[in-house]
Amino acid sequence: MQKHPLYCLAKEGEPNAAANLIEELFPSYTLFRKFEGYVCPVMRSSGNAIPLAFAKSFCPLAAEINSDIILQNFRTGNSLVSRLFYSPEYAGKVSQGNYIIVDDVFTTGKTLISLKNYIEANGGNVIACVTIGSGRWGLSFQPDRFTLNLLLNTFKDINSYFDIASLTIPMIRFMMRYDSLWSLQMSYSKQISEQGIF
Repeated sequence: MQKHPLYCLAKEGEPNAAANLIEELFPSYTLFRKFEGYVCPVMRSSGNAIPLAFAKSFCPLAAEINSDIILQNFRTGNSLVSRLFYSPEYAGKVSQGNYIIVDDVFTTGKTLISLKNYIEANGGNVIACVTIGSGRWGLSFQPDRFTLNLLLNTFKDINSYFDIASLTIPMIRFMMRYDSLWSLQMSYSKQISEQGIF
């Protein structure tokens, strides 16, 4: 997808480029044709028109697009460390009903799980998340009990650093590469310092 000539324009927020990109890559998407409820793209106040174009491309006849929920803050970097410490915040109206969340790329799932938690905390029910592509960490989403127990046994003080409910399997796999949460925090602090972000 990123090699497509329209990708950069679509990522910058050009709606026609995004619609043409989706039409060329996904001419027909019928997996959820009988779905009734809301299709909710990951919306930003500016930039990246791909999720909305993707939502429009496969929105079932009995469904409605909810583009009222807006991501309020943006990441300070693209590394997995910065994604891990990033806390997405959303605002907007959540109508009661079933939801499918859509985004362009699944990397760690942090944006998706945060939107899922926001929708469910405000009366909605998320039944699926759909993305066009995925990063090298795969498409695994919410961790099972075994993975959570492994994390809790490895990092006894995990609750001092992270909200367990907002962690996805790719994030946990990345965290397990460190010998302590302190070393992970130091890696993040070093990156922020090098980027000049305070």
